[in-house]
Amino acid sequence: GQSDIPPFTGSDIRQLGFRYRDKNNQFSWSGASNSGWSKFYLALDFIKVYRGQPEPEFVYLSDARIPPVVNDAMVKHDLHRLVTTSSSESRTSYSIIDDEKASKVNEDKMDRSAEETYFKYMGEEMIKQSGLSYTIIRVAGYNTDLGTDSSAVRLQKMNKNITSVSRVDLAQVIASALLTPNACNLILYMTKAQQRGVLDGDIWQKFARLRSENEPTPFQ
Repeated sequence: GQSDIPPFTGSDIRQLGFRYRDKNNQFSWSGASNSGWSKFYLALDFIKVYRGQPEPEFVYLSDARIPPVVNDAMVKHDLHRLVTTSSSESRTSYSIIDDEKASKVNEDKMDRSAEETYFKYMGEEMIKQSGLSYTIIRVAGYNTDLGTDSSAVRLQKMNKNITSVSRVDLAQVIASALLTPNACNLILYMTKAQQRGVLDGDIWQKFARLRSENEPTPFQ
């Protein structure tokens, strides 16, 4: 049968408390029966805080060289590098730095680029596990071009045709992300549109499109 218990709503919780009753004081809470101190042990795996803020709390600028999908085999913590996947693991291989180059990184102390990509990725993982709502924007670099209209800004899920972006345009995207719930918990690539005049909406509409693409397809 159906349960009469209403569904849990995190916004209903205002405080959290625990009551402890000693085995010698099972039925009375009067001061006369509470003689002496007793001890107890309470173990908690975690306590999750439910926030009411629908917009992102944190915007993180990351590296466009990080592929859309990173598996465990690609992360070399000992080398501080992301490496390519083998063809047996995936049909798509992302050539960030190959295994032969990765084996030589300790000899080249000036090679910092691939290491920076690794730490950018680790920063992403820390944010995703932090409990904060976020937007992660991966860019290929910055230029000093003047700001453009929204038709020249492209926000996408895949790392294809990625070019450097204007700092002015990036500032606009960041400010927009902090004000729209559709940007919450999104990972995206920002680049310059290949064709001018192709209208796909303003920045808020671009986030809404990415949100709809990010939602799982209902089971038919």
